[in-house]
Amino acid sequence: MPAPRRGIGPAALLLGLVGCATTPQQQDWVNKASDVTSKAADQTGKALKIASDRAAKALVRMQHYLAEKDTLKTFYDAGEHSESVVLDVLHKSGVNAKGGTAASHGGPSPGAGAAPPAMSTALPEHYAGGLQWPLEAGIVSSEFGERWGKMHKGIDIAADVGEPVYAIAAGEVIYAGNGMRGYGNVVIIRHDRMRTSLYAHNSELKVKQGDQVTQGTLVALLGSTGHSTGPHVHFEIRDGDTPLNPRSVLPASKLAQSLGVPELLTPPERDAVPAPRLAQAGH
Repeated sequence: MPAPRRGIGPAALLLGLVGCATTPQQQDWVNKASDVTSKAADQTGKALKIASDRAAKALVRMQHYLAEKDTLKTFYDAGEHSESVVLDVLHKSGVNAKGGTAASHGGPSPGAGAAPPAMSTALPEHYAGGLQWPLEAGIVSSEFGERWGKMHKGIDIAADVGEPVYAIAAGEVIYAGNGMRGYGNVVIIRHDRMRTSLYAHNSELKVKQGDQVTQGTLVALLGSTGHSTGPHVHFEIRDGDTPLNPRSVLPASKLAQSLGVPELLTPPERDAVPAPRLAQAGH
């Protein structure tokens, strides 16, 4: 039985053309193809180096935070946030209590001028991609759940001032400002018909309302603005009005896992971790 014929790959085809008598036009095509291949390989190499350098720097920062864990555990929200202002922004962007779309009812958002429009056509009906953590390195200082006799609707992740804060998924910025009582400088991103994410207490915002972001876009620098005992990001994920435990939807942090840092791992059974207590619980 004759051996099966195999396809000719691009590299073999390129070598074959070089080995045969070629016209000037063919030789020019070969030169251009070789140049494109070389540039692509160079860009790939640079991208891998950047990713490697970024991972190495994150590892160094994580080791630093691990050494300072006891101190970082004292950095969290210094009181309750204003739930009504968050819901106002969500509703004016077209998100209703059940996660559907609702018509904007007009009027200014807190500290933000005109009400944002209903859902952009650029957003999917349901976000189908994966999520990433909002920080590359840090220590979870306060968990989702009951705290001070009330519901803590997100998690607090402590780190140094200036730690980069990233979008967990692609979406549209529906709020970026400091007009929400208790939240300080805050960004809210809408990812689809019902899902949003919130990043609060930042020292500096890197996006503005209306911006379209991709996953991993730098949206802010971590800080301690608003009601805060120290540098951290208060992070929330919601479906409609309903806050979700971020640990139930975020992936495990490979960096934290490799260092043996359970504060950044994500099994849901960690929900019951006791919340921090303030001297004045009613603050």
